[in-house]
Amino acid sequence: MDQDQSIPVNHDDFIHDIAYNFYGTRLATCGSDRCIKIWDWNRQTGLWILNESISAHDSSVVRLSWAHPEFGQVLASCSLDCTVRIWVEQETNLKNSGTRWRGLTPLTDSKAAVHSIAFAPEYTSLSIATASSDGKVRLYSPTDSVRLENWTVNCFIDFVPGGATDADGPLSVSWCKSRFSSPHMLVVGGSRHKNVKIFQLLNNAFVELAELAQYDSHVLDVDWAPTMGRSYHLIATACADGHIRIYKFWSDPELAGTRLTGSLFVRDGDDDDGDEEARDQPRDDASDDDSISDDSISDDDDDDDSDDSDASVSGGGGGDDEGDAESEGSDAAATGSVFGGTAGQKRRTRATAAAAAAAAAAAAGPHSELVSDISVQPSVPIRRIRWNSTGTLLVSSSDDGVVRMWRMTPSGTWREMAAVSAESA
Repeated sequence: MDQDQSIPVNHDDFIHDIAYNFYGTRLATCGSDRCIKIWDWNRQTGLWILNESISAHDSSVVRLSWAHPEFGQVLASCSLDCTVRIWVEQETNLKNSGTRWRGLTPLTDSKAAVHSIAFAPEYTSLSIATASSDGKVRLYSPTDSVRLENWTVNCFIDFVPGGATDADGPLSVSWCKSRFSSPHMLVVGGSRHKNVKIFQLLNNAFVELAELAQYDSHVLDVDWAPTMGRSYHLIATACADGHIRIYKFWSDPELAGTRLTGSLFVRDGDDDDGDEEARDQPRDDASDDDSISDDSISDDDDDDDSDDSDASVSGGGGGDDEGDAESEGSDAAATGSVFGGTAGQKRRTRATAAAAAAAAAAAAGPHSELVSDISVQPSVPIRRIRWNSTGTLLVSSSDDGVVRMWRMTPSGTWREMAAVSAESA
């Protein structure tokens, strides 16, 4: 599989999408001929062998998505006929028999063309998000996780309030694939609506987390990169103005609930008393501690002298008591002059840290940052973008028939690493 090869897919019209399964050993293609073709890779010969050709929809098939293999061999397709179909392989049937793949009940809730579908990550459950031109993103799941016969809408996103039509262009959707970050997040891009929003599924309802910068051009595709240990996410958007825009996104809700105390991050609700803060303070004031120790020794010597004098005049009257009180007051004042300043400084430091922490917590919620704006030349609409499995390589396809690969340099800029033209291929 390390060599270039051409697959005679034999579609009778334009090919709109190709999709590899989880292991890269099975390939599905779809096109305007309303057909889906499924191919298996032969390890011995290195060739792709046709598994089945399916007459799938009543109009052009525009997008495909494979479920994780732990749910079986399950493929989803969406079409301009406003439906989504789920296909399950029947392994006991012969290949190319017309019955190898069984189509389940179509999902017909959309009132406009469905342009994008994506199965949720396997660590959540078997469910699929569909984005259609009626302005809604719907989340489906099967009523029976074994037979997978009937699928129902669990919840939906009203991405375009008031609804939309096919004339408003397609919506696109992509899931966050990380199981260690905030779960059940997805990004939705709108074409004519020129915006991209991030949502999270909480208590069986989608909640908007953030909106990426407003666009001046139609958004044609979005893709969420795997995190692979990064503290942030990468989201790429493809636009009709010939630009690919890449965003960093921070989503960790625990980060928004932390504050900086001394040199430590402390979560809200943690024990934060003065003794612990004093213990956690940096030891940069060692000279002050030395001076405090010397003054303490001096005060102890003075106290010893005063004790001797008090013993020699024991049994005195009220004036002596007043003198003792004044002496104790002066000792307390002396002690306060030594220790009170440090304690007050610590209190002021804590107050300043608390104020800074409040501002940091407000800014540390889910937020995004544009890190790269790639201008593709010639300036043609970018139709599709995809990340590799580590989120380090981005692939784009555009209306000029060229597939380009982009990689980030050590300086943080994204450069074109390779280009494959459809004509040369």
